[in-house]
Amino acid sequence: MASSSQNPLQNFHDLLPLMAGKLGGDGLVGELCNGFNLLVDGEKGVITFESLKRNSALLGLQDLTDDDLRCMLKEGD
Repeated sequence: MASSSQNPLQNFHDLLPLMAGKLGGDGLVGELCNGFNLLVDGEKGVITFESLKRNSALLGLQDLTDDDLRCMLKEGD
């Protein structure tokens, strides 16, 4: 039985190759842009810790810890 405090990132599977295959190059870039626009800080034009934390629930990631979010930002940089 999985612990309810289990880190959601431990079960991460890289679906980028599958998405690229299904959407094609232009479709994938479009979806990545949509995701960026969803998470971006409108005033700064970049994804900040605050904008990621505020909008992560829209992606079903409301259970991520602040450390998880910081790791995501670091990976994105």
